Amino acid sequence: MSGKQAARLMTQRRFWPLFVLLQTGTFNDNILKNALIGLITFGGLIFLPGLPSAIRVPVAALIFTGPFLLVCAIAGQIADKVDRGVILKAIKRTEFAIMLVASLGFWLSNIWILCFALFCMGAQSAFFSPTKNAVLPQWLKDDELITGNALLNGFVFVFILVGMVLGLFAIGMDGGPKIVSMVLLAAAAIGWAASEFVPKAPPPNPDLKINYEPVTSIFSVLAKALDSKPVLRPMLGIAWFYGYSTIVITMLPDYVANTLGYNTNVLVFILTISTVGILVGSLACSLIGNWRVWGKEAVGLTAFGICGVLLSVIDLYLTGPSHTVVGDDGLRQGVDVFLEAPGSVRMLADIGLASVFGGMFVVPLQAMAQRRADPKIRARLMSAGAVLLNLAVNTVTFGLIGMAALNLPPKSPLLIIIFISVFVAAYTVWRAFHPHNYTSYVAQD
Repeated sequence: MSGKQAARLMTQRRFWPLFVLLQTGTFNDNILKNALIGLITFGGLIFLPGLPSAIRVPVAALIFTGPFLLVCAIAGQIADKVDRGVILKAIKRTEFAIMLVASLGFWLSNIWILCFALFCMGAQSAFFSPTKNAVLPQWLKDDELITGNALLNGFVFVFILVGMVLGLFAIGMDGGPKIVSMVLLAAAAIGWAASEFVPKAPPPNPDLKINYEPVTSIFSVLAKALDSKPVLRPMLGIAWFYGYSTIVITMLPDYVANTLGYNTNVLVFILTISTVGILVGSLACSLIGNWRVWGKEAVGLTAFGICGVLLSVIDLYLTGPSHTVVGDDGLRQGVDVFLEAPGSVRMLADIGLASVFGGMFVVPLQAMAQRRADPKIRARLMSAGAVLLNLAVNTVTFGLIGMAALNLPPKSPLLIIIFISVFVAAYTVWRAFHPHNYTSYVAQD
């Protein structure tokens, strides 16, 4: 039933344009961000000279997440006031203009133009996140939410990986920056074209007076989330999912290149394992998420997922290659040498399993938050979720910068995941055995 449901959604106008918008935007976010990181880490582009790459890479990531945090609360208000289909069209047109700026930066090899484009993409993405999460339960039925979120969430990580790979590898090719610029424009054009097919999504509060001051807007939407605790709880879980994902993704490039001594092929290989794992875990939710064994809203599946993440990361901390394998010629080694290193296969298994369980953890949470949110303030509540998500991402990013500055062991960031996940797992397991019958505001069959 769920497989047929997924296939049906992918052919319907109330879903497929949104799917294309999300994936093309995700692709462009990540090819731009990772091309920049690749230039800094492997390409010798001068950015904050004098600082180690373990610090420069998180700082570059903050250029994207910082404006997202500042603009997101304002975007949530707009998405409650303006037709969300109109907003989605404007978002993709803006993205094309930003990609023109990014292309100029790549053609000129100008780090500051690229940083400006990345900053603008962060602000532009802030409008998409609450709009997407508010419009999904407007276009889908209650029993379709897990499937819809599974498709969006699972494949978004595929496009993250594709963006990462292309961003990292194209930079090292002759004419790579120019290739990246053309790909960025092509993806933006596809997203723009798809946006013209989104159906109407009338706003629930067209008379809303918008507060354009970023700081007070953030406090305002967070206050609404605090007053809507049934929505707040799953949003906190989603924030933690992206928090620990940021830890892993941010620490891997420097860990692979400078601690283990491997090349970008190994990094991409590890990231591929992780991406496939998240895709498998997310799509599994579309097949098993509505099973009665998980209880109402699949709370049991969320508990199962975070417990799996916790056990996998504990084993990841305890295992894996720990020696430098730079060759006698000074070149970093590749996948073949990595796979022969003691502990490497176990490391890959841990990363893969943590990703599968992560997908099972986050997809039901996204559906919970959407169905529990009052339609009149749904976009603002979703923007509060995005604020919490970015607070989590920025907090762990600053934590990684601090750990790098203190020269702590390379695997130390994994201890953050283990520590916080213990508490998250304890709460979700308790909630699975003590469920609550929350009101769903989404249309039933």
